[in-house]
Amino acid sequence: MNPKTQELVAPHSLGAAAAHRTDGDTTLYGVQLQWTVGDNRGGEWPPPSDWNDGRPPYPHHYEVWIDGGAIKQTVGLHWPGWAPGWQLARTHWVCLGTDPAPEYRVKIRARLGDGMWTDFTNETAVHLAESGPYPSLAPDQSARGDGIGVSGVRHGSVGHPASRAVRAIRDREPADICRRARELNTSTTWQEVMPPAAAMIADPPWNGSYLEYRKFFRGGDVASAGNPAFAGLDLAGDWPTTALPAAAREYTFGYDYTAHHVDATWTHQWFITKQGWRPDRGLSWDDLDPVPFMTETHGDAAITDYTTEALPFRTGRHAIVNVWGGHGGPADDTGRLVGEFFVSCSDVTFT
Repeated sequence: MNPKTQELVAPHSLGAAAAHRTDGDTTLYGVQLQWTVGDNRGGEWPPPSDWNDGRPPYPHHYEVWIDGGAIKQTVGLHWPGWAPGWQLARTHWVCLGTDPAPEYRVKIRARLGDGMWTDFTNETAVHLAESGPYPSLAPDQSARGDGIGVSGVRHGSVGHPASRAVRAIRDREPADICRRARELNTSTTWQEVMPPAAAMIADPPWNGSYLEYRKFFRGGDVASAGNPAFAGLDLAGDWPTTALPAAAREYTFGYDYTAHHVDATWTHQWFITKQGWRPDRGLSWDDLDPVPFMTETHGDAAITDYTTEALPFRTGRHAIVNVWGGHGGPADDTGRLVGEFFVSCSDVTFT
């Protein structure tokens, strides 16, 4: 790598602290990361000298390595042009789930536009016993209109590998389990696999700082987003699968959007089932790895494919779950939007 390029855009001076956040009755633990990139060291004002009105030369793609790469996560970072959007270009929270280890070692690297990786940052140790409250940087969007989602238009689902909603509802695949799912479902809108509007109004997903989603699930109802209108998607059994090569270095996932929200509150998270998962026993959050192998913050309207080198090695049948959500959704009786999220469950076979 050109030494000058490395100096200008490579992340360095990584800091990490344990941080937790609540999701209903669940406490999710994680690691809050911050680093220096270019002239960006954070702060409220003034903007970094290379901010360029929100178009700085900073990388958009990072990889987090935990404990020497035992856990990896691909991170897509985008940011708004308004102040202090530069803070979102140098921070990331890694969710470790509900039962983390006492200590982790963390380092990161960035992927440049030519596909080359920068050197790793320094590695720093994080002690979960010292966990503090999650320090949200995402603004409360209730008074903003930044997102480009279209009101009244439903939002989408994972198209590759095809989600259960795409297979059973949109494409009406003839497999017996797809047919039975259609019989059980009371909704035919493949793009809106989300909790019922009444449930989200009663207990908003967007809490002003981040998205809460775990509180809407009670067991084997991950694929339906806890929504009885999509109960057929929770059927346990022989769902059609997409074949993925187990030995691949990287994987690309495609999202079929019908409306694409882009703002600082919206995130994609991608999870995979643990080795040994049994598809004949349904799908609950306990079946998933606690750390999402890929995330994206803010989004970019031009991006519909997401590539990762961090997918854990798997063999046999598995499910990949995507949660995409943020501020928006139905309004409560005061007119305030309460937030929303969409769930995709894709069945795959690693060969």
